[in-house]
Amino acid sequence: MAKNKGRSKMSDDEVIDQDEVIYEEETAANAGAPSAAPQSFIEKYRNLLLVGGAVVLAIGGYFVYNWSQKDKVNQEAQAALISSALYYEQDSMNKAINGDGQNPSLIEIVDDFGSTDAGNLARYYLGTAYFKTGNLEEGITTLEEYKKGNSMVSAAAYGALGYAYEQKGEFEEAAKNYEEASHTPEDNMYSTPFYLMHAARNLESAGKADEALGLYKEIKEKYPMSDAARDGSADRYIAKLSPEDFE
Repeated sequence: MAKNKGRSKMSDDEVIDQDEVIYEEETAANAGAPSAAPQSFIEKYRNLLLVGGAVVLAIGGYFVYNWSQKDKVNQEAQAALISSALYYEQDSMNKAINGDGQNPSLIEIVDDFGSTDAGNLARYYLGTAYFKTGNLEEGITTLEEYKKGNSMVSAAAYGALGYAYEQKGEFEEAAKNYEEASHTPEDNMYSTPFYLMHAARNLESAGKADEALGLYKEIKEKYPMSDAARDGSADRYIAKLSPEDFE
């Protein structure tokens, strides 16, 4: 298979419509324990972390709308992606990753069209599909190669990497990616405090209590209307790390 056949000019902001999604905050009392996140947390937030709140790709409308605007190679990549993206949205991850014997797999699309924007989107799908099947190493490798920009899809990629590194017990790397997600595409009252909470938890687990405390205080001070600030989660973590703030 030929690799990286061509490039397109479409930014990943144009790939998926960026509807506003309100994120919930984690409030488990043991979130800062020096171990992987509790199973209840993982089960509760698994899909949210893997998808990052990005809306489901509107397959038909997206391709019809963009067809005449893209170069030939990117058009080929878009067409190749349809079936795999549909399998992904149907939670048929094996068919999305490896194909169905008739249509291209995500692996093939990335190999053949990886330099196009549609191929880059396939890389995002492939990485998160690996995570959903429990293959953290392949997922990390794939998402690290995903070309991130200033979009909700990129925020989702950073969040998914944070999730994967957290599962591996690499808490500093997890925190780094969660912080990247919190500032992508820009700071806001929804996704920013959501990801900052996860970054702070992982900093605690990494033994960096002072840095974690700084993030909890940032959430409380900069995002007072966020769930974490309003439901007292941020205050509880601050009280745990800095009791003198509540004396």
